[in-house]
Amino acid sequence: MSGSQSTLRCAIYTRKSSEEGLDQAFNSLDAQREACVDYIKSQKHQGWTPLADTFDDGGFSGGSTNRPGLQRLLTAIVAGRIDTVVVYKVDRLSRSLADFARLMQTFDEHGVSFVSVTQQFNTTTSMGRLTLNMLLSFAQFEREVAGERIRDKLAATFKRGVFVTGQPPLGYRRPKEGEAGFVERTLLIVPEEAATVRAIYDTYVATKSLLAVATHVNGAGRRTKQWTSSRGRSFGGNSFSTGLIHRILTNPIYIGMIAHTRTPPSASPGVHRSQRVTELHQGLHQPIISRELWDKVQAMMTIVNRREPGQWTHTHLLKGKFRTVDGSTMSPGSTQRAGDGDGKGLTSSVSPSVRAPAVRYYVSQRAIKQGYAACPIKSLNAAIVDDLVRALVADHLRATQSVELGTLTPSIRDHWLREMIRQVTVGLDRIIIELSNEQVASCAKTLGTNGATNVVEAVGNSRRQSLASTEGDDAKPTPQPLPTCPFKPSVTNDDGITTITLAIHMKRMDGRRVLVSPEGHDLLLTAASDAKACAHPHLVHALGQAFLWRAELLRTGDSMDVLAARRRVSASQVKKLLGLTNLSPRIIRAALTAGLPPRVSVNDLVEAGQHLEWPRQEARLGLVSQQREDRRRA
Repeated sequence: MSGSQSTLRCAIYTRKSSEEGLDQAFNSLDAQREACVDYIKSQKHQGWTPLADTFDDGGFSGGSTNRPGLQRLLTAIVAGRIDTVVVYKVDRLSRSLADFARLMQTFDEHGVSFVSVTQQFNTTTSMGRLTLNMLLSFAQFEREVAGERIRDKLAATFKRGVFVTGQPPLGYRRPKEGEAGFVERTLLIVPEEAATVRAIYDTYVATKSLLAVATHVNGAGRRTKQWTSSRGRSFGGNSFSTGLIHRILTNPIYIGMIAHTRTPPSASPGVHRSQRVTELHQGLHQPIISRELWDKVQAMMTIVNRREPGQWTHTHLLKGKFRTVDGSTMSPGSTQRAGDGDGKGLTSSVSPSVRAPAVRYYVSQRAIKQGYAACPIKSLNAAIVDDLVRALVADHLRATQSVELGTLTPSIRDHWLREMIRQVTVGLDRIIIELSNEQVASCAKTLGTNGATNVVEAVGNSRRQSLASTEGDDAKPTPQPLPTCPFKPSVTNDDGITTITLAIHMKRMDGRRVLVSPEGHDLLLTAASDAKACAHPHLVHALGQAFLWRAELLRTGDSMDVLAARRRVSASQVKKLLGLTNLSPRIIRAALTAGLPPRVSVNDLVEAGQHLEWPRQEARLGLVSQQREDRRRA
C-alpha cells in the first residue's frame, strides 16, 4: 500500500440512481456515508482513518462508470492518495460485472483494497473476491430484469397509441389537466406549429432539397419548438437545420402514428441501430399531414437516398480540425466541374465524356444546415487554405526550430502537420492556427535526429504501409517545395499552445471565395523559380468561350441575341465575354501560362478589355508598373 503501515487512508464512495430526495437535509447519500464512517471508526485499532474528501454521485446509474464522483475517486487512487475504498453496498460502486472487474483491476494495480459495510468482506482475500463476484452477478441480473420489465411496459403502452417519450414534437402539445376533452398522455395540435410542419412538407415537395426547405422556413421567420423544463430552463426557438427538417419529414407521428423502435429479443448485446426494428401503431392523436402527402415525400426521399455518392479519393489537410470563429465546423467536400469556378452562367465547352477535374473545398456546417445566407464564411477552396496553412507552419518551424518541411515527401510532410496542428479557425478578417508545442518539439527532435531521409521510420509501420499502397512499390515520391507567406503573422505562446494569427481578407472571384491580404495582395509566393506553371482554369475557360463565340458570330453573321439564345445564355453575358477578345497578346499568353496573379478574376479581365490601349490593359492587371505607364504617357 502507498500509505504507512500504521495508517490506512479510507475513501468513502456513495451513489444514488435518481435525484429524488437529494434536496432533503438528510438524504440517502448522507445515510450511506454515516454508515461507512461508523464502520471505519470500528476499525480504528487497525489504523483506519476516513479521508475528508467526498466522492458522491447523486442521480447517476450504476450501469456506467461515467460518473464524476467515481472518476475523481479513480484519479485519487492513481495519484496514490487512497489505501481503501469503503462503500455501503457493492452495487453502489457498479451494477455491471464487466465494469466492476475493470475497477478491481485498477484497485489491485495500485494496492487499494475494497470493503462493503453491509456485506462484511474484503477483497484482499480470495474468499472475499469470490463472494464479491457472486453478489455483483446477482446485482447485474436484477438490473437486466428491471430493464426488461420497463421495455415490456413501454411496448404495451406504444401499442395502445399513447405518446410517452419526452417532449412532444413540433406541431403538438400535451393537454393540460382540467382542459376540455382532457385525456391523459394524448397529444393536441398547436395550430401555429402545425402550419410550420405543413410548410416544411409542401416546400420539400416543391424543391426536393432539405437545404432549400431550411432556407425557406428560416427566411420566413419560423423557429423550432419552444418549451420550458420543470426546472425553469428554456429550450428551442432556434433556426431550423437540415437534420431537424429530415427528422420532421420522416416522423410518422404527423400522420397519426406512433413509432416504437426496439431491439429484437434474439439480438446480441450491443446490436447496431440499423438492425433494430421499428413498429408503427395507430396513435390517439389527430394527424397534421395527409397520408397521400406523407407517401409522396417518403418516395421522393427514397429516390434521393438511392443516389450513389461519388468515390472520395482526395485528402484534406485540415479534416476534423477546421472551424469558423463562431464555432461551426468546416467540413471537407469536392465537386466535379469544368473549370476552377462556376463560370457564372458560362456554357461549358468541355465534352460530356471528359471527366472534369475535382475541386476540393471546405464548407461550413452552419451553411449546410441553415442555408448559405446564415454563415458569412460559407465555403472556401481547400487547395488555397491547405497551402496557406502549410506555408505558415513551415515558416514558423523554419524560424524557431530550424526544421525544413520542404525536404519531406508530401505524405510525410502532411502527416507531421496534422500531428502538430490542434485546430485552425477562420474568420472574415483572420486565420488562426493552433500548434501543440509537444508535437512541435517531437517533430523537431525526430527530424533533427533521423534526418529527412529516414523520417518514414518515425511515423510508424502502418503509415509506411499506407504510403507504399498508395504510391506503388516502385514509386519514389520526391519532395515538393513549399510556398512561403510574404506577410508576417503574430505568434503567441500560452499553456503549451503556439497560436499563429494572420490578417486576411475574403474576396469573391468568379463565384469562388479566395483569401488575400487586407490590401488585396496574394498571401503565397511561388516556392521555387523553376516551379511548373499552371494556368487558372476559370480564366482559360472564359477566354476560350470568348474566342469561340467571336468565331461563330463571324462565320454565321448572327446577332449577339441570336447567339445567346442558341447558347442558352443572356445577351449581356455574350457581350461581356466578347470584350476579352480585345486583350493584348501578352495578357492572353499570361493567362494561359499562369503569368497572372492568382487574385485576377474574369471580371478583372473584362474591365481591362474595356481599354483599347494594350499597355494600359497590362498596367491594370499588374504586368507593368503604373509608374512606367505614367512615364510613357508623359
